[in-house]
Amino acid sequence: MKKLTYLSILILWGCNTFEEQTAPLEGDFYIQDGWLAFSLKQYEEADKHFNTAIETNDERSIYHFLSSIGKGWTYMYNAKTKSDSDLLIYSWSAVEYIPVAENMVILSGNYFDTALSILPELDNNLFETKDLMNLYSGLTLQRAYSAKQQEANGIYWETTNSDLSDNIETLYSQSIEYSFNIDTSFVFQYDTNLDYEDFILIRIENYILIGETDSAVFYYKDYGFECSQTVTNYTIIECLCEVINDGDCPFFGYD
Repeated sequence: MKKLTYLSILILWGCNTFEEQTAPLEGDFYIQDGWLAFSLKQYEEADKHFNTAIETNDERSIYHFLSSIGKGWTYMYNAKTKSDSDLLIYSWSAVEYIPVAENMVILSGNYFDTALSILPELDNNLFETKDLMNLYSGLTLQRAYSAKQQEANGIYWETTNSDLSDNIETLYSQSIEYSFNIDTSFVFQYDTNLDYEDFILIRIENYILIGETDSAVFYYKDYGFECSQTVTNYTIIECLCEVINDGDCPFFGYD
């Protein structure tokens, strides 16, 4: 009788184990797999993992927050792999061509915005500082990237639109605002070539592009960047070029 009872317990335990193994994994596992695929530049695969974490967890949960950040970065990096000749065609009322890369960057911004909207609803104990840094650095980069794309495409399609111009300036200003939330020690762990200094350079460039050169000069000096000439409102572009190109600015003939 004891043997029969023991056998029954084993069978029940085995069934429960099987059920646990076939049940959906915790969102953390899908998110980790998403970032692993991202690090390997497998962006479609990364997107699938982040989507699974969203689909298998409660709406606006911590997993939605973290996955939205992951999808934001995934779409932004995937956009870099697309050629200018890759176009989406919309034809509701007339044929309209939208560059695939630009569309991906816009979607990237939508996912970052989703994460930002969820943030106030979360208990601070549910996420780490690095998660916040991934969000704010993503927003900083996405806004600047989107502004440049729209500006370039406006020139390419010979578009003159005051609303477009206002939108571009807003994107640059938002990029500046989000950059102030990034820790000085920040390094993007899934692309270690990207660190805090890069975001300072983005901030300085953004100030120049919206015509606030005084601020650009201030943050250039404040961070301690060096220049071969005195840093002023008139030389800030050349000085920024020097820093970006490791002292050799190809546009101004510096050696």
